[in-house]
Amino acid sequence: MPTTQLTDAAVRRLKTPTDVDRIEYWDTKTPGFGIRISSSGVRSWVMLLRILRNGEWVQQRLTLGRYPGVTLAQAREKAIQARGQAEQGEDPGASVRAKKTAKVDASRHTFAFVRTEFLTKYRGRQNRRPAPATLAQMTRVLNADLFADWEERPLEKVTRRDVMDSLDVLMERGAEVMANRTLAYLGMFFGWALHRGIIQVDPTEGVKKPGAEQSRARVLSSAELAAIWQAIADARDGDLFAAIVQVLMLTGQRREEVAGMRWAELDLSGAIWTLPEGNRTKNHREHMVPLSAPVLAILRERQAEQVAMGFRTEYVFVAPPRERGLESKPYQGWSKAKARLDARASIAPWTLHDLRRTLATRMAEDLRIAPHVIEALLNHVSGTRSGVAGIYNRALYLEERKGALETWARYLAAVVGDGEADNVVEMRANG
Repeated sequence: MPTTQLTDAAVRRLKTPTDVDRIEYWDTKTPGFGIRISSSGVRSWVMLLRILRNGEWVQQRLTLGRYPGVTLAQAREKAIQARGQAEQGEDPGASVRAKKTAKVDASRHTFAFVRTEFLTKYRGRQNRRPAPATLAQMTRVLNADLFADWEERPLEKVTRRDVMDSLDVLMERGAEVMANRTLAYLGMFFGWALHRGIIQVDPTEGVKKPGAEQSRARVLSSAELAAIWQAIADARDGDLFAAIVQVLMLTGQRREEVAGMRWAELDLSGAIWTLPEGNRTKNHREHMVPLSAPVLAILRERQAEQVAMGFRTEYVFVAPPRERGLESKPYQGWSKAKARLDARASIAPWTLHDLRRTLATRMAEDLRIAPHVIEALLNHVSGTRSGVAGIYNRALYLEERKGALETWARYLAAVVGDGEADNVVEMRANG
């Protein structure tokens, strides 16, 4: 084993071996430290150490990097540190391997890679997967062009400043509500990655909502309900969206639940709609909705239309596919249809969810329907049905709910200008 005092000049003078695969030169200044030169010309810094393993001192060869990427001074410092670790009974090789593994993981755990894993594996409340609509929105937000520069970046390299800059872009566009939603989904994403040990710091922690949001407590007035109903009546025949809005107004159920209504869930003769437990309801619980006469009329009208067209589908509110053989899907044309309805109704901005809130408020204030019946009707697990009360009170209140919805149908008929509940549907047909 040739020895020499390793200096920058000496290292440059060392020859590449031609008659052997490699040769090692050992430093006279730092014991155990040297440089290995292969016949291919690769030069690597090495260190021979005695480490404690399984109760015995054994010799270990540690590679400290390649020359000239790692300079002589850097390699010598690494060698001295490694010898100190070895003398204290530590394995410096394990530390080096751990750092390499961490670098590999960081390069593999890019924003794009972890995002895909998150959207596949994430579970929220009660360890459940998000509802399909929620998952679709999460996917749209996290795949936005806003994060194009993050795609190949290791997730741990995304900083709080990066998050703030992205939110600032949305704020400059005037998309304040979207900025808040984006922060919420980023928080879920980075929180999941932190829990998994993929990152050590959540860059969204402590970041406040950047935008202002309007209160969600909008309750429609009688005049507004009448304007919406008249706008529905003005819709062209066969307008699926108009029928959906009518059912929303008459039942108070959620938008996606009504739009995704399946014939298999309906018992028209028994006047009951049963949403099975799972992703069909927000709380994943089975939910039974009594059907008032106006709702039954709408559903039978849809059934007759599909039979007349020779159109077989599992969904109630769906148009025939343009080409035979294509699979039909639940109603999806929300934005354009809502804009057309707004143009006809000409009232202050409102959302479809306001119909649900309005039903609950009017039932409580105008019709004096008991809170627990309204909560059961809306499939809420809160207030009178939460906590200990919810555990012991399993009553379905089906008869009470049926009566409440029939009363609501008569109330709504009077509000929109027709005194008989059975004639509510006729308003749309005769418009």
